Amino acid sequence: MNRLVRHAPWIGAALICVAAILTRQFLIQPPEIAHQCDAPTLSLVSTGPWWCSIRSAVIMTYAWGGLQFAALGLSLAALAWRRTWLAVTTLAVGLVAIVWYTYEPGAVAITIGALVLARRQSAGSLQASR
Repeated sequence: MNRLVRHAPWIGAALICVAAILTRQFLIQPPEIAHQCDAPTLSLVSTGPWWCSIRSAVIMTYAWGGLQFAALGLSLAALAWRRTWLAVTTLAVGLVAIVWYTYEPGAVAITIGALVLARRQSAGSLQASR
């Protein structure tokens, strides 16, 4: 198996983790960003910059438990079907969950995603060597 093809899922998951870290550091955490997105009125429509709706969606993803359910659901699916794309998705969602304050489900998803992915890759390399 080509090294680039073999490492591509791991590199992809790492790039998604970097994007989650940058989102956290530059879009979620800074107080000046939060103040720009505060609506001065009680209307449902935000009066802040265009990216405030993206920030709110990111915050609601983990505040309402969506990231938790996604991490755990993908973990169960990766265990049940053991597909490479499902393992990579589980690993990536687990990394995002860890970065975005959802530690326990994120750790479960990272562990299961990494184990299923490693197992799939080792099975592929064993078949290629025969």
